[in-house]
Amino acid sequence: MILPVCIRRAFPPGATVWFCLAVGLVVAGSTRVKAQAPVPPTWRVDASLYPKAYGVIADDRLMHPVDVSNWPLQIDSSRQLFVDDELVASLAGVTRRINSPRKHPRNPLVVPDRPWEGDDCFFQTVLRDERSGRFRMWYSGRPKHLLESGKRADWPTCYAESADGIHWDKPVLRLHAIGGSRENNVVIPDGSVFGLMHRPDEPDPRLRFRALALRFQNEPGEGYFLYASEDGIHWTMERERAVIPSLHGYRLPANGIGDTSSFRWDPRLKKYIGDVKFVLPPKMRVRAIMESDDLIHWTRPRMTIYPDALDEPKAQIYGHHGFIYESMWIGMMRVMHDDLIADSYKQTTIELTASRDGRNWSRVADRAQFIPLGRPDEWDPHYHDAFTSPITVGDELWIYYRSLPLWKDMHDKISRIGLAILRRDGFVSLEAQDQDGFVVTRPLTFAGRTLFVNADVAEGGSLTAEVQDQTGKPLTAYAFDRSIPVTGDRTKTPVRWVGGENIERDSSESLRLSFRLRKAKLYSFWIE
Repeated sequence: MILPVCIRRAFPPGATVWFCLAVGLVVAGSTRVKAQAPVPPTWRVDASLYPKAYGVIADDRLMHPVDVSNWPLQIDSSRQLFVDDELVASLAGVTRRINSPRKHPRNPLVVPDRPWEGDDCFFQTVLRDERSGRFRMWYSGRPKHLLESGKRADWPTCYAESADGIHWDKPVLRLHAIGGSRENNVVIPDGSVFGLMHRPDEPDPRLRFRALALRFQNEPGEGYFLYASEDGIHWTMERERAVIPSLHGYRLPANGIGDTSSFRWDPRLKKYIGDVKFVLPPKMRVRAIMESDDLIHWTRPRMTIYPDALDEPKAQIYGHHGFIYESMWIGMMRVMHDDLIADSYKQTTIELTASRDGRNWSRVADRAQFIPLGRPDEWDPHYHDAFTSPITVGDELWIYYRSLPLWKDMHDKISRIGLAILRRDGFVSLEAQDQDGFVVTRPLTFAGRTLFVNADVAEGGSLTAEVQDQTGKPLTAYAFDRSIPVTGDRTKTPVRWVGGENIERDSSESLRLSFRLRKAKLYSFWIE
C-alpha cells in the first residue's frame, strides 16, 4: 500500500515547510498479496509532488538526515571552511554569515567599445598565467555578422589581457574577418565559450586549452561545439558537428542543453563536469550536472538545483558555476526574480552553494546575496553573472562578474564586466558578538601538528582554541585556559598554547577542536 510520509521543517522567522513523500510498504502477515504486472517506471513516484519537490535535493540537512557529529572525519592540510555543516558537531552563541566582496572602485573594467562586441561583454572566463602573472580573459560579444564563408553567425568570442587585472587591453589579433575587417580581437568568430579548460600538464600541447562554444541561432543542429588550442588564441574546431545539442522548446524530456551552462575540468574528480541549464515546462529554468572523460561522451544530466518553497513564487535557477576551493567545492548560483524590481526584466542575484563531492550541491546559510546588486543609478543594479572561478591574488580572491543596468527593452541592455574582491577564505564566517560563542568540530583525523586560523578579532575580543578527545574531554595541555588568545585581523596565524604550538598525539587518534569566540569572526582553520 502507499502511505504519505510528511516531514515538517521549521525555518526562521516562523515559517514552516512540509515535505511529503509517497512511501510504498510491503505488509507481512496472513494477507496474501496478489501478483501484479510490473509497474511502469513513471508510476513509481507520486508525480503530483513534482516538480516542486525537487527543491529537497539542494537542502543539506534533508539530504543528510543522519547525525554524524560523533563520526570521525579525515582532513588534509588544506583550509577547512564553515560554508556548510560538514565539519561542525555543535554551534552555540555564533552566527553563520555570508560575506560580500568589495567592488573595485574602477568598475566596470571591461566595456563594449568595439563594433564586433555590440552592446555586450559577457560570459567571461578569466585565468592568470602562472609564469608571467598576466591575467587573460575570454568573453563574448553579441552582434550578428557574416563569416567569410557567407554563413550567418553571432556571439563571437573575444580576447583581452591585463598585467594587473584592472587595466585591460584588447589586442588586435587579425585572425578572423568581422564586418569585412580583421582588425579585431576575435578568437572564435561563431560561438560563445561556455567552458574554457586549461590543462598545462596535457601531454599533447595542441589540447592544453579546450573549449565548448555555443552557436546560439535556435536552429536544429546547433549546440555546443568542441575546440582546441595550444595557446588559448589560435583555436581549431575538433568536430564539425555539435557534441551537445542546444535546447529547442520547453518540454520533457528536454531535447538539449540551454545557454548559461558551464563546463570545467575537475582535477579532483578527474572528470569534465557540465553544470547545465535545462528548462521545464512551461518555462522554469533549473540546473543539472553531467560528466565526461573526453568532452564528447556525456552522462545523462541529473537534476541538482530547483527552486523550493522558500523562494518567491517566480524564482528560477538561471545559472550556477562551481569550482574547487581548498578542501571543498563552492558555487555561485544565479537566481532569477521576474518581479523583484518594477519596470525591469529578469532581475538576477548571486547566492552561494556548497558541495563536498563536486556533484551534489546545497544552498548556503540564509541565501543572502553574495555580490549585492548595485543601486539603480550604478552600473550593476540588475543582472549579475559570476561566470568564472575566483583568482587568488595574495590574500585576496578576485571575482570577475558581469552586470547590466535596469532595462525595459533591448536598447538599455548593455552588459559590462567588473571586479569584486573577497578576503581569502572569506565566503562565510562564524561570528560571535559581546558574549562567548563556541564552535565544536566533529572528531578529526589529521597528520599535521600546528593549528592555523583565518580570523578577524575586533578590539576587546579574542579567539582561543581547545583540543578535545573524541568524547569532548579537553586535553590538559591544549585546554582553553592554556590557549594564548588570537587578536587582530589575520588571514594566517598559528594557535599557541602555553608551552608550545605543536599538537602532540597519536596520529591515529581522532580529536575534536573547539573554538571560543568573542567579538570575532572565524573564516577557516587548517592543520599543517
